[in-house]
Amino acid sequence: MKELDKQLSKIRRWCAMQERCLVEVKIHANSLGFSDKNTDKIIRQLVEEGFINEERYAKLYAGGKFRNKKWGRSRIIGELKARQISDAAIKAGLSEIDEEDYRNVIVGMVEHKIAVTDRSNMMLFKHRLAKPAIAKGYEPELVAEIIDELMKRKEI
Repeated sequence: MKELDKQLSKIRRWCAMQERCLVEVKIHANSLGFSDKNTDKIIRQLVEEGFINEERYAKLYAGGKFRNKKWGRSRIIGELKARQISDAAIKAGLSEIDEEDYRNVIVGMVEHKIAVTDRSNMMLFKHRLAKPAIAKGYEPELVAEIIDELMKRKEI
């Protein structure tokens, strides 16, 4: 039992450094050589103690990736699903992203591309404006809508 307590203490400290999800804890415990039986006990204990909370993780992850890396919803959803976060927790996480800020980030990306992109071929021009935002995980329909709005406003 002493070994389990040591392992639990080690994982607690690791979880206290930053928010973790179940999958990350399992992978970390596995890399430290913990048995599957001990890992399951540790995870149950950490969930009970509040060290692991899926919804809290999703909120912090979504908000942080949007603010710091300017990721779009599609990218964030994909990353959270890869970490086996539930759909309800993902929805809660995405609620952390302000709609106006979200649109403003896309507008900023597109305006930057307008300034540095060749306009000789309009179809290629629109594609070049949209590509960076879509690659960051923004919804293609929303990006196209914003490009059309900006092009009308700026009369391009």
